[in-house]
Amino acid sequence: MLKQRVITAIILALVVVGTIFGLDSFYVSVLLAVTLFFSMSEMINMTVSKSTVVQWIGGLLMVGLFFLALPSMRIHFIFYHSYAGLLIWISILLFMLHYRFSGEWRFSARLAVSLFSTALFWICINGLYFIHAHFEQGAWLLMYMLTLVWVADIGAYFSGKKFGRRKLAPGISPGKTWEGVIGGIVLNSLWITIVYLLSDGWGIAYLPFLILGLVTSGLSVVGDLYESILKREAGLKDSGNTLPGHGGILDRIDSVIAATPVFLSGLYILGAV
Repeated sequence: MLKQRVITAIILALVVVGTIFGLDSFYVSVLLAVTLFFSMSEMINMTVSKSTVVQWIGGLLMVGLFFLALPSMRIHFIFYHSYAGLLIWISILLFMLHYRFSGEWRFSARLAVSLFSTALFWICINGLYFIHAHFEQGAWLLMYMLTLVWVADIGAYFSGKKFGRRKLAPGISPGKTWEGVIGGIVLNSLWITIVYLLSDGWGIAYLPFLILGLVTSGLSVVGDLYESILKREAGLKDSGNTLPGHGGILDRIDSVIAATPVFLSGLYILGAV
């Protein structure tokens, strides 16, 4: 299992990094469309239908809408998308404080969650494309945002495994601990500082650059917990089996879905857009 997981991770890294840095924004949009398709399919499977046909139709519809809307996604549209996404994720965080597992969500509730999650996918995918296509150093900025999530995960994993005692959200994801969160913050603080020294923060002063990075990685955890709720209510361990050793696409991008609008909102607030 570990060997399979490592091989899959290496292939994914090569595809993602190679596309972001080696190809233009059109190919990035294709990669994002594929991600959107599988994310939608897995979400439908977890919420409203086990039918592969229904899942594929939902995924294809979202991909079609993505390409149709792409030419009209100007700065002001992404601006409103990002702020809406930020407010939604803050609301989800507040919801989690009161969440209790039921295992008995009615179809109307599962449908509402599916539509709600669709909006989150839409905000994320368009935001990711915007970062790559809009900024002069869009590829580097996009990769930096992704590393904020990855470094936080690495720090949380090792510190949680070594020092983890106090559960972060035992009713949602029993494996996550406060010690893991702290480890992720510490490692990310170091990483953000290194990136700032190498890039000069893309014109942003150090303190706001540090705060933006930590808030982005901090709220990315909410995306992970949100997907954990959906899997828990659906009685699933993974969102899918697309990625050998890793589960589904959503299992790999749940944190990115939350991080993207937070990061972009911060760039708007700091005047970097």
